[in-house]
Amino acid sequence: MEQKQCGAKTKSSEACKKTALKNGRCRLHGGKSTGPKDRAKHSERLKGNKNALRHGLYETIWMDTLTEEEQELYHQVSIDPNVQVDSEYRLSELRKRRMLLRIQQEEQKDKPDPAEIRAIEDAITKVQMNVAALIRENGKLRDMQKQKSDGSLDQLVEILQQARSKFQG
Repeated sequence: MEQKQCGAKTKSSEACKKTALKNGRCRLHGGKSTGPKDRAKHSERLKGNKNALRHGLYETIWMDTLTEEEQELYHQVSIDPNVQVDSEYRLSELRKRRMLLRIQQEEQKDKPDPAEIRAIEDAITKVQMNVAALIRENGKLRDMQKQKSDGSLDQLVEILQQARSKFQG
């Protein structure tokens, strides 16, 4: 009798050749995992698991995990690039402020954790890098808008209006 192979993708991008367990995967690729025993009872708790959330920089957000209030807000968000850039810049400043307050709170403890402070400082650096990229993108966006509004479209509209008035008159 031939044993079924796991087939999961390995680090070398090849299929795993270990023997599969009942669920079709080897013990290294989830073969022993049976999931929650009572799926109905645990499914709500597992949806949007935030147990490892530390600072929110890498938080994944999906539509089905949003609260009703967040879904309402989602639909109110402007998709105008200028508004988006402005909002993102403001939110980045608030994010940095919150992170600085967390550092301050950590430093006020009896035994501050230097690793925690470094982790928050690293996250602040990433936010600052995102802001720098945002500023660059904003400059490109403004340049594109200037090129679009060089007056040529207005001239074309005026020419068309003149042509219409000649044909109607």
